[in-house]
Amino acid sequence: MKPSKLPLLVLGLLMLAAIIAAGCTGSTVTPAAGDIKKFSSADEIRDYIKNNTAIAGETVYLDGGVWARDTAIAPPVPAVAESAAKGITVPQAAPVGYAGSADHSTTNVQVAGVDEPDFVKNDGKYIYVITGQTLAIVDAYPAAPASVISKTEIGDLPRDIFIDGNRLVLLATGTQEQDISSSGSASPAVLRKEMPYYYRSSMPVTHAIFYDISDRAHPKVLKDYAIDGDYIDARLIGSNLYLVTREQVYTYDMDRITVPAVREGTKTVIAPDVYYFDNPEREYAFTTISSFDTGNAKEKEAKTFLVGSGNLMYVSENAMYITYQKYHNIYRTMRAEPVIALDDVRVGSGSSPSGISSPILWEDFNKMSESEKQTYIADMKNAEQEKIAKKEIDQTTTAIHKIAIRNGAITYMARGEVPGVLESQFSMDEYKDNLRVATTSSVYTTRGSYEYNNVFVLDAGMKTIGSLTHIAEQEKIYSTRFIGDRLYMVTFKRIDPFFVIDLAKPENPKILGKLKIPGYSDYLHPYDATHIIGIGKETTTNDWGGVSTSGVKLALFDVSDVTSPKQLDKVQIGDAGSDSAALSDHHAFLFDKGKNLLVIPLRAVSNAPLVKGDYSTSQPQIWYGAYVFGLTPETGFTLRGTVQHGSGDSGYYYYGSSTSEVKRSLYIGDILYTMSSKQIKANPLDDLNTTITTIPLPNGGEILYPPLVK
Repeated sequence: MKPSKLPLLVLGLLMLAAIIAAGCTGSTVTPAAGDIKKFSSADEIRDYIKNNTAIAGETVYLDGGVWARDTAIAPPVPAVAESAAKGITVPQAAPVGYAGSADHSTTNVQVAGVDEPDFVKNDGKYIYVITGQTLAIVDAYPAAPASVISKTEIGDLPRDIFIDGNRLVLLATGTQEQDISSSGSASPAVLRKEMPYYYRSSMPVTHAIFYDISDRAHPKVLKDYAIDGDYIDARLIGSNLYLVTREQVYTYDMDRITVPAVREGTKTVIAPDVYYFDNPEREYAFTTISSFDTGNAKEKEAKTFLVGSGNLMYVSENAMYITYQKYHNIYRTMRAEPVIALDDVRVGSGSSPSGISSPILWEDFNKMSESEKQTYIADMKNAEQEKIAKKEIDQTTTAIHKIAIRNGAITYMARGEVPGVLESQFSMDEYKDNLRVATTSSVYTTRGSYEYNNVFVLDAGMKTIGSLTHIAEQEKIYSTRFIGDRLYMVTFKRIDPFFVIDLAKPENPKILGKLKIPGYSDYLHPYDATHIIGIGKETTTNDWGGVSTSGVKLALFDVSDVTSPKQLDKVQIGDAGSDSAALSDHHAFLFDKGKNLLVIPLRAVSNAPLVKGDYSTSQPQIWYGAYVFGLTPETGFTLRGTVQHGSGDSGYYYYGSSTSEVKRSLYIGDILYTMSSKQIKANPLDDLNTTITTIPLPNGGEILYPPLVK
């Protein structure tokens, strides 16, 4: 064959490959988002769930590396609104009437002005802490006479607290075994139904208990609200408390579906309207947002949304973003992928075994040299792979609902959907009316599976206006931090790529620079405009060529040159098995630039050699406490001292948890307080080797940190 004919041949077979690939998938359409609607009765709710759950559960077939559905419904790929982290801590005014310190730490939060719940709070004089099933109040400052002045036993499982002046709000979870009357409810015909006997004991209820703490030694219950559903999360903005609960919908018994209510005692004070969307889900949950005024302990509003089941949310000063993952069923068929194998090409054949019947094409093909045939086949395979890649759809997407919150009012705004999954609340950020979102995508084809990472920008209407996809293939996101018009992101598989991503033009996100170093960061925290603190794990190459984690790693990154970020300094603490509460909960991370103070709770493991008889091994030794550092870009990390809560022999295989393990730290004035399950230690910041006092906590043998994970 003449060389000039090869491009024409290639074009012909490429077109043919496209036809074959297209024939393996049904046509898909993206359904319209649809407007939010309100149910008018319980029967309407049951009918909707019954009729729409089956649609959402229809099978997705993966045929020849491309997607095909047995219906024309495909998951929408909408948008999210953009936002940048605005601050670190939430100032809390000290109540009038007692001598505390205005200089005190507050909860480490994502957005300034939006307080987050935690199991420990302080107001500059008192420390409020959940220990076991007890709410303890500690007169902590001055430190010398510090002691527990009140202990309040909680019947249910206490989870979190808020402090607002002389008001304390405790959030707890329990169960409701009795059907509650809805008499006096302003709700339409949306009534609670009796649950099956085998599920009665598991009916979840979240309590919001409001205390008057004007007299810290004698807290007084003002109101105890019970909201049906599991506790998801909460935020306090000014005196407005927003509480999110979720009650799973069990479709095996449609006649016994329950609708959440807000009750005080046996009285229903709010029977929320229930809203829904023409957007079928594989599973449903009633997600209820309730608002309260902490000043007068009064309920304000509640609304319930029938959406998918999830537990991750992000809250700005004016909006709440509730998310959940959507999973799509996949079945791989046994049909061969639409590529022509070289073995299938036979000289002189009038048609191909693959069904291609073009005598002219095959006549030309059979005139090629062997090398031309190989090139031809390779070109066609590449073209087919490109075609497949364009048709790939994530098996998991994340739905995001935007709800406006203002002075206790709750107003639904819009919804969007992005490919992939979120790593944490820090995967989202609102900035200049846009929502920025970072996700990790996992894609499965007949050729194999792979991961990659994405950044999406959604406008105020939750429409995607910008995207950056396929970042760091075969890795996943470990941590993110949005600051202004930048995103700092850490991915990991074998090394830690630290990315700087530009979001100044929301329609065109782009990577400005990256740094590859061993280890990874689980949490990123701004030091200033040009420096970022990371905390995670160091890694090493093991004897099998893989990667093993070792000690806890602190790193300081210089991003003044966005095209070439640098690691200015790092510190490793402990060996394999070392851990810190700050790796999984940002509330455990204490940093104050003005005080040149960084406090990290640590379980430090050292693998000491041990000889027994005729063999040697290692016996891990454990140190429990907190490491206290100074930190500047000029000097890096400087160890100011440590505060020890315990130590011991961990055993051979299990490091385990200990009541000596420090979970939180805070400061009041010039005193550092570190907390484990059994005690609070008070140490001067300028002399950490001196312990002023040790305060035993009630239920000191129990784990301080609530066992349920949000």
